[in-house]
Amino acid sequence: MLLELLLDTLKDTWLTLPLLFITYCLLEFVERKQSSGFDEKIFFALQKAGPLVGALVGLIPQCGFGVLAAMLFVQRNISLGTLLAVMIATSDEAIPILISQPQLLSTLGFILIAKFIFATLVGYIVDMLLRNQHIIRFEEIEEEDYEDEEMEQEQTSSACPCCYPEYPWYLSALLRTLKIYLYLFITSFVLSFLVEWAGPDTLKSILLSNTILQPLLASLIGFIPNCAATVVLSELYLSQHISLGSLFAGLVTNSGLALLVLIRYQTNKKELIQVLTILLMTAMISAALIQVFV
Repeated sequence: MLLELLLDTLKDTWLTLPLLFITYCLLEFVERKQSSGFDEKIFFALQKAGPLVGALVGLIPQCGFGVLAAMLFVQRNISLGTLLAVMIATSDEAIPILISQPQLLSTLGFILIAKFIFATLVGYIVDMLLRNQHIIRFEEIEEEDYEDEEMEQEQTSSACPCCYPEYPWYLSALLRTLKIYLYLFITSFVLSFLVEWAGPDTLKSILLSNTILQPLLASLIGFIPNCAATVVLSELYLSQHISLGSLFAGLVTNSGLALLVLIRYQTNKKELIQVLTILLMTAMISAALIQVFV
């Protein structure tokens, strides 16, 4: 049975390989064409326009921007609303995976538009309500004095475990493709095995299908600061084991490594709890709206 499941999984997933590779080639090209001053432009835009730019930046499938936003917030150079806009808009590896499924391009478009809207609204609402609690230092980025040298080094790199900037672009794209495909293959195989072993009804019970608790479960999975989390959520949606609202909830709470940066460097635990709470509330509210109206 295992051999048959392996062959079926390979048959179901191998067509995503070329599309994933093309997508990552494009991403590598864009990422490596960025000028040395690109991060500085993002820095000033995030300060001046706040959540609007944060939402736009978060939509770019590049985890380095989430890390940058988290660092800037810890240094008090952007507002809490701007940070949340970036984190909510981020979708990590879900975008390349959905792009590799041509029949889901309209779904991807909906997710990106909805994420931009929710990220922008939540960002401005948070800044309006908590404006007096978070002091922002507007400084020239060249004059920024980092107290932690390790923190500075992490900001200047993408810090993304799914990226390989030390290799040529085509090799990095290939390695990223193979890594994400491996996650997809394993997730798909495990799901198929569970369906064969326990039955589809048991799997639906495990995933809390048709209940309000499923978006909560997806949100908790999304909090895992690793690209594997978005791969699992995407595969669960592709195999129709979770709803669109649940997928969206998981992608709202998943902000790549930005959350790890906050946990590591944020000394104000109250602010960290605020971030987690707002992300979870946004995930649950957005999932409920999508379940009702979409």
